[in-house]
Amino acid sequence: MFPAEEGGGFLDIKQEIFEKAKLVYKEELPASAESALYEMCVAAYGELLSRLKDGVSVDTIHDEFVRAAGVLGIALFIGLDCPSLDSFSAGNLTLKKRGNEATRSASKSLRSQAELMLTGYLKDGGFWFGTVRA
Repeated sequence: MFPAEEGGGFLDIKQEIFEKAKLVYKEELPASAESALYEMCVAAYGELLSRLKDGVSVDTIHDEFVRAAGVLGIALFIGLDCPSLDSFSAGNLTLKKRGNEATRSASKSLRSQAELMLTGYLKDGGFWFGTVRA
């Protein structure tokens, strides 16, 4: 179902992120939920990769990156709840509304934690202070 190994027996980084997310999440997931979690881990990888500061390589921060992306993957996974929809289908994947305000709050908290884990390596989110003159 998921790429277990690539190359000389080493896990692909996206698979490592997925395995880390499953370890942290701790709940037994059905295959369809595992597929959704895997896709959210791939999305987390892409998001964090695109936000790395110039000159920062995933290779140099590999372990921290995998941990942070795993946490962000979980945040995206549990944040899949959309208040205006009861379910969402894409191909053979169907997601059903299961969250509430506590779930959304947990998702936001996990996202913040993931960003804090890489705070020194990420470009800022576009917010900045300018000079204020009186």
